[in-house]
Amino acid sequence: MPGSRNQERAFVYRAGVRVAGTVVACDAAAGGDLVFLSHASVFGAHGQRALPRVGGGRRQILTTDATLTLLGPVGERLRGRALLAPFGRPFALGELRLEIFPSGYQPGAASLLCERAGRRMVYAGPIGPADAAEVRSADALCLDARHACRDLAFPARAAAEEALLRAARDVSEGGAPVLLIDPLALAPVVARLLAEAGVPLRAHRRILEAVAAYRRVEPAGALPAPQRFAGRLAGDEVLLWPADARAPAPGPSRGRRALLVSPRAAGAGAGGPAGPTPLPFPFGADLPALARYAAATGAAEVALVGAPDDELGELLRGRGVDAYRIGSPRQIDLFGHG
Repeated sequence: MPGSRNQERAFVYRAGVRVAGTVVACDAAAGGDLVFLSHASVFGAHGQRALPRVGGGRRQILTTDATLTLLGPVGERLRGRALLAPFGRPFALGELRLEIFPSGYQPGAASLLCERAGRRMVYAGPIGPADAAEVRSADALCLDARHACRDLAFPARAAAEEALLRAARDVSEGGAPVLLIDPLALAPVVARLLAEAGVPLRAHRRILEAVAAYRRVEPAGALPAPQRFAGRLAGDEVLLWPADARAPAPGPSRGRRALLVSPRAAGAGAGGPAGPTPLPFPFGADLPALARYAAATGAAEVALVGAPDDELGELLRGRGVDAYRIGSPRQIDLFGHG
């Protein structure tokens, strides 16, 4: 059923999220005269080929300079057709009033307010911690709900950092651990925390590239770079490795513990006797955080992208909100692994 105002629902999904009745598509691989990219890892580590093609038509990309920089060569290809809007400065596009504002998910990541005929529609995308994600009042809201799962609860950030540092310094089982990072966009966060604590690091090429990209959008020297892994590790060196990459050669990691550093490690059943030890680390927003964000916007309509189940929808509908799930069955992969 449509929302309480008997209006057409504000969001539909076709190769990405569309703002109904407008030319705006959000984190979409195709369509729309204006494609909003909310963050640099939106299409995943292997999905940059799915970024929107600008071709010879009118299509423009709305995003931030930092997002294009983090996209590397792909971002440079898009730059000639990009509309780079600063945070918190509304502008008009025909009958639309648009504003991008920080989502707090990663450097340059943004949410979009689209106002049309007095109706305020917010595409939030993935949001970060409450102290980093800004909020705008909205009639309709679209949330990236990939972590809105009844079996997934993030630990407090301070507790997660303390557990990570404690594990990284533990060399009691044949050397410092191998840290499997998921998603890749989390790697610079982990690298910064460990490097600033004096933990010696080596890393997979993809993690080095992710760290180098962050260094281009942050103050010089703000993010120390790990050393490249070349097949050997000192006893106290921690190895950072993408969770989806082929395991390193058995020699240097023989006898070392493998830890999965991921928001998904907070889920029930994560890890197991044959898998890496889960080490939950918050990245994005879990179900309680998403529910608080939705309430703060005041939205009477909430679209949930990539929600693994309907628990958040049920919770919001219990508050009188028109909550519904959108997205393809593979939406959580499309948006999830940066």
